[in-house]
Amino acid sequence: MTVGLAPRSADADCDRLAGLVDVETARARLLADVQPVRAVEHVFLFASAGRVLADPVLATSDMPPFDRAAVDGYGVGGPGPDPFQVVGYLPAGAGGLPRVGAGEAVRLLTGAAVPDGVWAVAMQEGCRMDPRSGVVSPTLIQGANIRRRGEDFRAGEAVLETGTRLDPRHLALLAAAGIGTVTVRRKPRVALLSAGDELLEPGMPHAPSAIHDSNRPMLAALLQGMGAEVHDLGLLPDRRPAIAAALEGASGFDAIIASGGVSGSEADHLLGALRDAGGHGSWCAVALKPGKPLVFGGIGTARCLFLPGNPVAALVGSILFGRPLIARLAGAADGGLKSLPARLASGWDRKPGREEFAPATLRPGPGLVVERISKPGSARLMPLVAADGLVRVGRGAGALQAGDTVEFLPFAGLLGG
Repeated sequence: MTVGLAPRSADADCDRLAGLVDVETARARLLADVQPVRAVEHVFLFASAGRVLADPVLATSDMPPFDRAAVDGYGVGGPGPDPFQVVGYLPAGAGGLPRVGAGEAVRLLTGAAVPDGVWAVAMQEGCRMDPRSGVVSPTLIQGANIRRRGEDFRAGEAVLETGTRLDPRHLALLAAAGIGTVTVRRKPRVALLSAGDELLEPGMPHAPSAIHDSNRPMLAALLQGMGAEVHDLGLLPDRRPAIAAALEGASGFDAIIASGGVSGSEADHLLGALRDAGGHGSWCAVALKPGKPLVFGGIGTARCLFLPGNPVAALVGSILFGRPLIARLAGAADGGLKSLPARLASGWDRKPGREEFAPATLRPGPGLVVERISKPGSARLMPLVAADGLVRVGRGAGALQAGDTVEFLPFAGLLGG
């Protein structure tokens, strides 16, 4: 049995409180009309990891720039196996290439430029040296063990496209293409805050009826891993004027991300404060567990995403909504979730109605097997830390049995770029 995701509702509206809005519809509402930041920067290659290309990159030279030996051995002037007289020695980087004629060979090390006249390069392990007649090689196919000029890419070829988020693979390619500086989009500037009278700064002494704010450190790390430049606005009390002033002051950012104050009670002021500050927004009841209540909106140049206060719900919301928002602002081609099919190690008694994300650990077995951490809770952090990723189940699925197929999202692919 494969658990599919729920179909998109055609008439769902974040402003309607009757019924729940599916995740895809809510995400589309958040991202509507979001455009990449326009400003660009020119950065050195060594400082470009995680940045998003603003222009395609063209190679400045062929790669390889010349025919190269792929192995240590002998460049021979014929198919072999006749003995060849060794007429030279060329390590990588050596110049003064001799021309190899029929009956001749040149000693080559891996990466060395292959001289004209070489039929193929014989691996040294397959050759033997005859003191009287020279090197004897095995019979070879023409061009064996030679990396031809331009076989990877040619000068002028587009090696990376606009919107590529650069990682170590891309940096290696750019370096090989002769690129030392790249043009990238400015990082999205994100203002981050937490709201709640019960919150304390991490490291402060405990106080009655108060807890330390775990969301800002978590969300700051997530956003930075997504490629954002994070500006911490700190903790705000449950006071509508104070929140409105902070939001108005952050209206020049590209995004404002907050947690807490979105459940709709008389103590939840984020949406009202946003409107007081001159912004716009709507409360959205998403068919999501954890993290049903969200607020989407905007003020000035900033797109607003307000998440629940419980840390697991804030994490899931930032992955589902913050990640694509930052990707869109950065002009990145990525941002989607990459999941793997996995089998449940044991049953899961759940009710249909909401798409669910639950911490899970990997288990031994044939294929990919995952075990949902029982009773994780949207406010419990230890199960989150113990997990290897999240199990994702569509909103239409009911009770699941051991062996049922679900989606698994490894943290290794979620908590960074």
